Amino acid sequence: MQSEMTHPLGVSVVLPCLNEEGSIGQVIGAARKGIAKLGFENNEIIVVDNGSSDRSAQIAKDAGARLLHERNPGYGAALRRGFAAARYDIIVMGDSDMSYDFERLDELVRPILAGEAEFVVGNRMKSIEPGAMPRLHRYLGNPVLSFILRAMFHTRSVHDAHCGMRAITGDAYQKLRCVTTGMEFASEMIIRAIRTGVRLAERDIVYHPRVGESKLCSFRDGWRHLRFMILHSPTKLMLVPGMVGWLLGISLVLWLAFGPVTLGERVVGIHSMIIGGLLNITSMQVLTIGLLAKAYGHLSGLHDDSTIAWFYRWFTFEKASVISGLVVLAGLAITAAVIRQWIKTDLGELDQPGLLILALVFLVNGVQMGAASFLFSIMALPRHIDHLTPEVEKTGVRDL
Repeated sequence: MQSEMTHPLGVSVVLPCLNEEGSIGQVIGAARKGIAKLGFENNEIIVVDNGSSDRSAQIAKDAGARLLHERNPGYGAALRRGFAAARYDIIVMGDSDMSYDFERLDELVRPILAGEAEFVVGNRMKSIEPGAMPRLHRYLGNPVLSFILRAMFHTRSVHDAHCGMRAITGDAYQKLRCVTTGMEFASEMIIRAIRTGVRLAERDIVYHPRVGESKLCSFRDGWRHLRFMILHSPTKLMLVPGMVGWLLGISLVLWLAFGPVTLGERVVGIHSMIIGGLLNITSMQVLTIGLLAKAYGHLSGLHDDSTIAWFYRWFTFEKASVISGLVVLAGLAITAAVIRQWIKTDLGELDQPGLLILALVFLVNGVQMGAASFLFSIMALPRHIDHLTPEVEKTGVRDL
């Protein structure tokens, strides 16, 4: 742990809560027992009510918890509210549904006290009690998403990326600068920890059947985690494959633009050129979407991207427009040359399909570059989003 702490040494337990009247009191009691094992005089249990319609808030208050309210819906919104209000340096988070054993929270805190880690994530996968986790999550969703996270962000520390029971120092959390409000907050914490060099550790925990109704939506929440990972690492998944496909496609089109090529006894002709053109155009789409995803992540504060910062300094919309305009003009010039030759033959048979495909590729590439550069530029315009009208708010994606 860092020697200079922004909060006194102690434990703050943060519990997001949405209609958990059947379990919240028991969870608070278990957390008190877990804190007692650590022997900290400085401790608190924060329950962040996220719009409960039952007696959860009153039960939490009666049990002696520090009750906060978060009007913005979402798992991440509730946790961020609790983290911001935490008084002590070590913060333990977990669900309010009895699925995590808070009597053993000390097992996640001790690596921090020993200086072995700043952020400790629970691993449920070795000790899942019957009925605690759906088969889809246990054997497919969680292992696959956790593997993708390890592969994309070069870590071996996390095998249960979506475990909700974690412990982190206040200083380490400040480094993360988390901004999401939905379920992807769990992925954001880990990704930001890896990116910022926060020392990660993992400890095995037991996962129990929850009390009450689950708020998870398997495919929606799984997609949100995957989408967030892609947003943080579009280079590997989009830019690199897109650039390789674009180069292969344009090379094939240029090679065959003036007619078929004979390789031994085989003739490579118009069909291969069409495939090359489609590969090039599709790859250009992937490339531009990848760059826009990187730009969004950089401009929204999800992560700092030196490549995008460099693009904004050197490739203005005006410069990009000139380049895309030249590419479009090249396509038009080739098209005009083919039409001129066609007119010379008295509008007879048009026998230059290779040049027409080359012109089409140039035209599509140029238009795509121009459109993407326009969107790229307006994304960086100053915007005021602190006070949105109700009509505008209704068009947004809600973080439930």
